[in-house]
Amino acid sequence: MKTFWKKKLPACLLALALLAGTVPMASAASADLTYDVDEDSGVWLDADDFQEIYEDDNGGYLEYVEFTDYDDFDDYGYFTFEDFDRYGFDDVDSKALENYEFYYDSAYADDYDIDLDTLRFETYDNIDSDTLDFDVRLYGDEGSFYATVRIDVKGGSRSGSGDVELTYKVDPGDDVTVDAEDFWDLFDEEDGRYDELEYVEFTSYDDFDDFGYFGADGYDSDDYIPDYELNDSDLDDAMFYYDENDVWDDYDFELDTLTFYADRNADADTLAFDFTMHGVDGDKVYGTLYIEVGKGSGTSSKGDLTYQVDPDDDVTLDAEDFYDFFYDESDYDELEYVEFTDYDNFDDYGCFYADGYDSDDYTRDYELNNSDLDDAVFYYDEDDVWDNYDFELDTLTFAADRNADEDTLTFDVTMRGVKGDKISATLTIEIGKGSGTGTGTKVKGDIIYEVDPDDSVTFDRDDFWDFLDDETGDDLEYVRFTGADGLDDWGELYSYDYDDDRTYFDESDLDDGYFYYDSKDLFYDEDFTLDDLTFVADRDADGKVVELDFTAYGEDGDKAYGTVAIAIGDVGGTGVAAEGGDIRYYTDYSGRVQINANDIARFFEESYPGYTLQYVTFKDAPTDGSLYYNYYGTSSYGSSSSLRITDDNCDDIDFYFSPSSSQHALSELTYIPSGVNYCAQIPFTAYGSGSRSVSGTILISVNLSKVPDVYGPTPRNTAVTFPAASIYTAVAQSSGLGLASIQLLELPATNEGVIYVGSGTSKRADTETLYGYSSGSERISQLRFVPASGFTGSVEIPYVACNSSGDPIASGKLCLGIVSAMEDFSDITSSTWCYKYVLELSDADVIDGYSDGTFKPDNQVTYGAALKLIMLAAGYDEQKPVNSNVFSGYLARAQADGLVSGSVNLNAPITRLAVSQIAAKAMGLSISNLSSVRPFTDTTDPYVQALNAAGIVEGYFSNGTSTFKPYNTLTRGQISAIVWRMEQAQ
Repeated sequence: MKTFWKKKLPACLLALALLAGTVPMASAASADLTYDVDEDSGVWLDADDFQEIYEDDNGGYLEYVEFTDYDDFDDYGYFTFEDFDRYGFDDVDSKALENYEFYYDSAYADDYDIDLDTLRFETYDNIDSDTLDFDVRLYGDEGSFYATVRIDVKGGSRSGSGDVELTYKVDPGDDVTVDAEDFWDLFDEEDGRYDELEYVEFTSYDDFDDFGYFGADGYDSDDYIPDYELNDSDLDDAMFYYDENDVWDDYDFELDTLTFYADRNADADTLAFDFTMHGVDGDKVYGTLYIEVGKGSGTSSKGDLTYQVDPDDDVTLDAEDFYDFFYDESDYDELEYVEFTDYDNFDDYGCFYADGYDSDDYTRDYELNNSDLDDAVFYYDEDDVWDNYDFELDTLTFAADRNADEDTLTFDVTMRGVKGDKISATLTIEIGKGSGTGTGTKVKGDIIYEVDPDDSVTFDRDDFWDFLDDETGDDLEYVRFTGADGLDDWGELYSYDYDDDRTYFDESDLDDGYFYYDSKDLFYDEDFTLDDLTFVADRDADGKVVELDFTAYGEDGDKAYGTVAIAIGDVGGTGVAAEGGDIRYYTDYSGRVQINANDIARFFEESYPGYTLQYVTFKDAPTDGSLYYNYYGTSSYGSSSSLRITDDNCDDIDFYFSPSSSQHALSELTYIPSGVNYCAQIPFTAYGSGSRSVSGTILISVNLSKVPDVYGPTPRNTAVTFPAASIYTAVAQSSGLGLASIQLLELPATNEGVIYVGSGTSKRADTETLYGYSSGSERISQLRFVPASGFTGSVEIPYVACNSSGDPIASGKLCLGIVSAMEDFSDITSSTWCYKYVLELSDADVIDGYSDGTFKPDNQVTYGAALKLIMLAAGYDEQKPVNSNVFSGYLARAQADGLVSGSVNLNAPITRLAVSQIAAKAMGLSISNLSSVRPFTDTTDPYVQALNAAGIVEGYFSNGTSTFKPYNTLTRGQISAIVWRMEQAQ
């Protein structure tokens, strides 16, 4: 501690003090100020309290305070304080306290004078209760006087309850999560005047292992583990932080994730947990957490396994739930099969479906009713299903009737293990308490579309292809509609005939049409294109559903019956977190997103090959963040000033792909985030030549940082289970939050493979279900990508991550490299930025490394090497050298085909301009339908623009200006990225 000398009093104050005379010591029986403090805690002496008693006595303004006489407090604690320069004084004892003056206002003090408002008394642990009196002298502009400050110390054992209490209730077999805000509020009430809650630790508690356990998200052995299990033996080792950003060391956990899981057979009792709350500045507040088991909120069910479903909905039972329950209850046996032994009569409520055998025929969705459910055997392993009335447990689904009453159905089951163990349990199905169907919507249909009122949706022919393929294995030829409900009331339907004329349909003539998968099959007046079939919803149709019954006919004569359901507006319970995400962008919360007109153009052309995008309209402004036109004020088109796009004006503005000077340019749109950890959605309709239009959604993920791709190479013909933990970690790294579920935004093309749910191939994943991380009947870890036979290449599966409320918090991608063999370069690892490109191009024999086993990604690439890579990626065969240069054959072929002109130094570095020109020509990209808006300010080369429009090369954007830097050279890593994108675009 630095030496502190008492100051001399100013002459005026000294005179006032002498005039005041001697003031007798205050009686110990009373005190002017009293403070209470617990053992192992602290209490602030409030400067305003001293000012108040000085003003009450003298009517003046307090300047400073000094301690004149006091009890010996060294056995109880010590004082701490700071000067106005914030130099700290710690452990000030009885001998030193009288040497200091404590100033109320810095106006009367120097930097090194003590700030009265920082004066704090800290108590030791394990002390006796007592009362400490301190005589003080208060000096101010009206003289001085004496007062007594009393500190009541409350010591003794803390085995009872704390200063504060929290109580939560939970039923057996249920769980309850504590609210970090409850702890914050209690700490704030006790000590918030001076400190803020930092973390909580449990000090003593009842033995709770017979009642359940705690789970929380945090670190163990440097690994971040969601819902880490904490038992009686280790709860007191953990620290639970209020701010999740403080969680970084072993046994650090997020307070807001702390959950108590009560055992299914837990007795009714109240568990007490003493805790200490620690403040940022070192304050402590003690309390007791009570968990009343058997007094929950009623969310738990009487069943060992409980599912919920709404009327006219369905719920699929999770085989893993049965497996886990059986394993926990048995003598470490593993589940083999399940039988139903007794149950309520459920025929008035619905029926079960499952995949299995009947009369030696394997049948999907075989119907099981009250009379035959107990005859069936449901196997955990689908490979065990081979006899009559054997079914796959993971396909067992209860479908509730449309008019089913709200009720709870009880089913007694017997589970039998591989080793012979037998466990009885109860399954309950609560009708009227569901959270949505397995497909994420209350709308029932084999194919479901969603559309806003006064808007349109175009059918996707591949939906009908997939439907017929799933049902029969045949390839789709055409579709006929056999019935319609609500079409005439809530909208209209149209398509295009053989002569490319638009034809409208109503309920009376819809069944006359033949809607072909391939437009080349159109020959007669009744023939129409399936992929152009469009429904236009009426303005007043919000909440309505249109149903169209259809028959899909295959090329080999097979047929299947189904229903298209069109949900208009808010029909309730859709449960879909993100609509579409057809075009996706990523940014941090301080970034800017420039909408790329070429992205929308490609989206349109994928729907209508051979047609070109003309303009775009937006249906709604984003609900989070803002969309601006000409945000930077640099546009030469339309408005010369910045314009915010709102719900009021978005319908009035057309944004053109190739605008005139008076029209608004699609390329001049900028999204500005507001907040963090959300997904903004901007619906649009793109209009093009031939009166074609298609609707879609732009999705923008705003996070602390971009969600990293989860990438994994895998051998061909090998199924891949979704890496749930890696996806969780990727989202947590970029958002600081834990995901509860994901929604897939796109499914792989059929030539790439299929995503299945569960171990079999009976259920395919969809883009509507929310797949849970640690809960729910369908989970991320149950998703499996099965590559198409012999397929190699890149597969990207985009998703949105949702919180526990189902709100999107981030968007990311699972990327799979399906390869023939795992190429190994000594200087390329999974953390190398170009790892994916190099690995997959190497497997495709497009790129190779050096004889020493390296790739050298940072080496400058030569003209000859780049030329070879581009031509191979564009489909050229390998070219033999025509002279001593190993790349001379490629140059000769390129010159012959017009890819390259003039003399070339094959050993010189190649520029970005030359790469773009060669690649665009080699790919045969058109330069005739490009936007009139030049994408870059430093080049007008049409081949650069064509390659940019194809999404293969990008520029450098800054403050409203994009440059290409055409004469920059490239590294081997950079050329691998461009060549990889060429392969994806082919």
